[in-house]
Amino acid sequence: MIALKSTPSALASPNEIVTNDVFRQGVEATQNGKYSDALEAFTQAIEANSNSAAAYANRCLVEIELAIYEAAISDCTQAIQQQPENTEAYLNRGLAYYRLGNYPPAIADNNHLIQRQPHDLRAYFNRGLTQVALGKPEAAIADFNQALAQRSGSDADAATLAEIYIDRGLAYFALTDVRGAIADFNQAIQLDVNNDRAYYNRGCMYGRQEDYIAAIQDFTQALKLKPDSPEAHLDRGVAHYNLGNEQQALKDLQQAAQFFQSQGKTIPYQRTVNLIKQVQQAQEPVVT
Repeated sequence: MIALKSTPSALASPNEIVTNDVFRQGVEATQNGKYSDALEAFTQAIEANSNSAAAYANRCLVEIELAIYEAAISDCTQAIQQQPENTEAYLNRGLAYYRLGNYPPAIADNNHLIQRQPHDLRAYFNRGLTQVALGKPEAAIADFNQALAQRSGSDADAATLAEIYIDRGLAYFALTDVRGAIADFNQAIQLDVNNDRAYYNRGCMYGRQEDYIAAIQDFTQALKLKPDSPEAHLDRGVAHYNLGNEQQALKDLQQAAQFFQSQGKTIPYQRTVNLIKQVQQAQEPVVT
C-alpha cells in the first residue's frame, strides 16, 4: 500500500506585529520550498523575539517538512502556549504526532481544531488518515466524507480533493469493498489525471477482480507518471504473468527488484527476487 499523504499545512499568520527581516525571509523560503533556509531564518527570528508564536508555529511547519517531528511538536506546543487560539499550530502538531505514529494525541489535536473550526477540511482529512493507521476504516470513511462535505467552503484544489478520494478508496478496500474503492479512484483521476497513486491503486483493484488487461493499463499509466515506482513494476509483472506473458513479467519483476534495491527497501526486494524465481519455475498463477 502506498504511504498516505496529508494535506499541505498553511503558514501561520502572526497576530503580533513582526518586523524582523529574518521572519519574512523564513516565510519566503518556506513558500519556495527552501526548508533548511527557512529553519535557520525562523530560529533567528525566535532568538530575536522569543515571544513570537508565529515564528514557533512556522518553524514547526518547516520541521515537519524536514521530518524533524519531535522538534516540530515542541515548537507547535510553544506556539499554542503563547497563543492558544493558533489553530494552525494544532493542525501541524497533530500531523507531527501522526507522522511519529503517536495516534491518540494526533486525534486529540484534530478534534480540538474541529471544535474551533468545524468546516476545516484539513482536520477531517488528517483525522481520517489517523483512523486508517489505527485500523478503523469505518471511522476513517466517516471523516473523509466530512472532509469532502466541506469542499465548497474550502480553498482545497483538485489535487487535494483527489488525495481524499484515494485515501477513502483505500479505506473501502480495507473493508473489502473493491467496487467502492474503484469508484473513488475513478473520481480521483477525474480530479487529477496526473496522480500516479490513483492509477496504481485502481490497477491493484482490477488485479483483485482478475481484470489483468485493465490492471496493466493502469500500472503503465502510473509508471509514465512515476517511472521509478517498484510497486507498479511488481504488480504489472504479476498481471503479465497471470496473462501468460512470462517474458514481460520477468522484465517488470527484474526492474522492480532493481528499484527496491536502489531505494533500500530490503524486504520487498527479497520478496521480488523470490517471485522472479517462482515465475521462472512455477506454472500456476502468482499473487502479490
